[in-house]
Amino acid sequence: MSSQLFRNVVSWCTSIRTHARIMNYLISGRKPWTSGYQEYKELILGHMLKDQALLDCFLHNKALPALYGFRIDERIVEYPWVLARLGVAERLLLDAGSSLNYQYILDLPPLRSRSVVIYNLSPENVVRRSNVSYIYGDLRHTILDSECFDEIVCISTLEHVGMNNSYLYSKDPRFNEFRPDDYQDVVREFKRLLKHGGRLFITVPYGRKENHGWLQQFDHRNIEKIIEAFDGSTSSSVFYKYLRARWQVADANECADCSYFDIHKRSNYEPDYIAAARCVACIEIVK
Repeated sequence: MSSQLFRNVVSWCTSIRTHARIMNYLISGRKPWTSGYQEYKELILGHMLKDQALLDCFLHNKALPALYGFRIDERIVEYPWVLARLGVAERLLLDAGSSLNYQYILDLPPLRSRSVVIYNLSPENVVRRSNVSYIYGDLRHTILDSECFDEIVCISTLEHVGMNNSYLYSKDPRFNEFRPDDYQDVVREFKRLLKHGGRLFITVPYGRKENHGWLQQFDHRNIEKIIEAFDGSTSSSVFYKYLRARWQVADANECADCSYFDIHKRSNYEPDYIAAARCVACIEIVK
């Protein structure tokens, strides 16, 4: 069997297995994190991230379609919020925390047009692209030069900084920490790394102040500290909340009492099958 034919057979078999897992997820009640959930989420995101009308809703903070993101975690709002703001441009981008490290994400025009540096605590899956590089290390003190990036994307990462990252993300016991204020050091590092006029995109779970060991949920004061630590020329925030089986734009005050659903600590779902964060804060800061 030729190598190309072998690859075609592997791809076909993989597609069959993926389809079967998605169908199993759909007929089993669409419960987050069960078999087929991740594949279904990636399938939906792959379509939605190519929908320009939807991206325009995120760009202008407009109302989202009915039942948008039904029983899907916060990536369903974080990715389009970021990608709608990037557009297509030849720039150098830092993915702080490796949230963009998926083939179907890196294949999208906004990321194909950029040189992307993925900076993560520990090695993980590598997507082989000529415009994508990987560095492993601690975001609190990177090895990168000052003022080298046009943009920094930090999706659902700050809440893990200084927490127990040996629980899920690293085998190194040194990262079993409780230094919940260290996210401010990372924000200051982001400012050092950005060029003048560069843009920083941050998303974090938002609501009541909560400590889940491996992450913390941010409250209003934490958001203020992010903005203060960076001290940029301008900043703006938008909040998305999962309510009545859909994600929608919300006011910060409407999200203030939201709690994080931790699948690693809970044995039962909530009535609306929230997957993780019930609300996320999306923050854009310009240096």
